[in-house]
Amino acid sequence: MLGSATRPKLMRWQDPRVPTWADLLAEGRSLLSSPSFAPYEAEELLAFAAGRPRAWFHARRREEADAEDAARFLALATRRASGEPLQYLLGEWEFLGRTFRVDPRALIPRGETEAIVEMARAAAPAARAILDAGTGSGILAVSLALERPEARVVAVDRSEAALALARTNARLHGVSRRVSFVASDWLSGLAPQPLFDLAVANPPYVPRLDAPHIDRTVSDHEPHLALFGGDDGLDAVRVLLRELPERLRPGAPFLFEIGYGQASEVSGLVEASPLFSLEDVRLDPAGIPRTVVARRR
Repeated sequence: MLGSATRPKLMRWQDPRVPTWADLLAEGRSLLSSPSFAPYEAEELLAFAAGRPRAWFHARRREEADAEDAARFLALATRRASGEPLQYLLGEWEFLGRTFRVDPRALIPRGETEAIVEMARAAAPAARAILDAGTGSGILAVSLALERPEARVVAVDRSEAALALARTNARLHGVSRRVSFVASDWLSGLAPQPLFDLAVANPPYVPRLDAPHIDRTVSDHEPHLALFGGDDGLDAVRVLLRELPERLRPGAPFLFEIGYGQASEVSGLVEASPLFSLEDVRLDPAGIPRTVVARRR
């Protein structure tokens, strides 16, 4: 702890007193008082800045804060107040109860995407060869590899930066030897290999025409390559429905995520394909059709 005589000037901290942990938390909550921020965010950032669990601060609320930790926290809180995503500031986020590295090279993991892994358990319980098209941070590829110790997974993305992040997550979870990462514009650069038993994708599906209406926390910070899927948001779905059949065994499922209001058009695209049949469109917790199961004829 630093006494007032040696305390460096802290961002936004104007009070001549040495701040306590309670003072810092109050300052952070003031910075993040807008309804657009979750109530727990200030505590998350303080815990991250100081390298302590959140409960630690509650037991020491009236103790003087460490100056370096305080400066780090206030800088993070200011960045969050300006719109930077909490997940990118923390550098990690949970997906299916596991912690993954996250940064602006790939989309932030979202809870609704967990349904792809969960539904794959029933749709392809014996799958041993799995394709993840547009892997991003690698959350689907790594999660499926962890759930299926005998499986090999091929994860494809056209962003070399995203693939580097995905490789980090594979190493973090000990599955690097079973997950192969391939730089490819969808499947065009994928070498010939045995047919897959399961394909998954969380493709870019936001219509480009909707870009002006997207939350700026998303549009200003997450990679547009992974967000926008053409004028109607379905360019990637069309490509995958065209390219996947020659890569899948007959009867193999293809599970993928879609956006709000796209279920009807996507269902039509699948049903119009001579090599896929539509099996299911699952609702997310908000009641929005979100996860599609198509099956190779």
